[in-house]
Amino acid sequence: MTPRSFDIDTCKEVIGDARMRVIEAKARHDADNEIIDVPPTPQGTYWEKVNSCMEFIVYIAALNKRLERIQRMKERAREH
Repeated sequence: MTPRSFDIDTCKEVIGDARMRVIEAKARHDADNEIIDVPPTPQGTYWEKVNSCMEFIVYIAALNKRLERIQRMKERAREH
């Protein structure tokens, strides 16, 4: 296992539902406010780094999903 080599489902399983929901809510909030709050480079033990990278993957996935949704909404608004 190497950091940043995980698929999103593995990350969600390891992080857990409660923490995942917090991260996804923060990502949606950041996307709505046009903020990208990239976490600092992880420090600590190997597993702390892996966990931090998994949280980053969940954050980026949720952020990208929300940004794509916002873009689609803007395009639809321009069409009408």
